[in-house]
Amino acid sequence: MTQKRYSFNDLVTVLANGSFPTHPIAKKYLNKSGTIICTDGAADKLIGSGRNPDIIIGDFDSTSIKGADRTGKWIETPDQNKTDLEKTFEWCIMNNIKKIVLLGSSGKREDHTIGNLFTLAKYHNKIQCEIITNHAKIICVSGENYISADTNQNISIIATEPIESITLDGLQYNMKNESLSPSARAISNKVISDKFYLGSTGKVPVSYTHLTLPTNREV
Repeated sequence: MTQKRYSFNDLVTVLANGSFPTHPIAKKYLNKSGTIICTDGAADKLIGSGRNPDIIIGDFDSTSIKGADRTGKWIETPDQNKTDLEKTFEWCIMNNIKKIVLLGSSGKREDHTIGNLFTLAKYHNKIQCEIITNHAKIICVSGENYISADTNQNISIIATEPIESITLDGLQYNMKNESLSPSARAISNKVISDKFYLGSTGKVPVSYTHLTLPTNREV
């Protein structure tokens, strides 16, 4: 049998074992995927939806799929000092994947949801990642950024480390060269135009909630 070769030219999606995509935006990303990489038990959910994963990574303690029922490439990573998602990020980096979309990262276990934000920030300088949940899009940025959004879209800035200086402009509540510690201080803001400025000396995850469907941007 000829083994499938992966070029990763198309959209690479990582499906974690949280809530399965149900929002139209999250589902559209899943349907557009050229390669789907599942973390452990997420493979069960994807197969249950009628689609087979291309690659499955983890210690396989949460999947019920065994032996001959396994399709795709199964990569066992038993290291218990890292989460299955961290192992997946590192596998993607090792295989020169430059950008991924992460689905299923929230909605089941709050500890995993919080941990996934730290994972996003941890690998920020090594791989570009967009988290798409059933409620929001989350990216991680540093330096100077103009970020496209929609008027009145809810925005939250989530510091996972102390930030020496951060500037926000184009939001309902702006900041100028202020420090930001890990806290709830910068959550639940609102965009007043079609983009906003974020300048930061450190890495900060940015969450903006979905509208019903994108109004001025393609998914």
